[in-house]
Amino acid sequence: MSALENLKPELATLRDEAKVQAHLGSMEAQQEWQEAETKWNHFVAEARLHDSGQNIKSAIEVLAEELRASYERLKSAL
Repeated sequence: MSALENLKPELATLRDEAKVQAHLGSMEAQQEWQEAETKWNHFVAEARLHDSGQNIKSAIEVLAEELRASYERLKSAL
């Protein structure tokens, strides 16, 4: 299993936890959630293209790190 395949379930779990926090949180948390959701959708779409080249893999890894940071901020915000 590739690192990318291992990363997706971890991000999905963080996403689920952050979703609850954003729902219960402030407007700022809800805005961050919307931005993270846009990145999540992009991540999922790019992950499907993973087999098409290394450039995409690098872009996905950067996006995954941005998602992780967003979800972690949301979890700790409330």
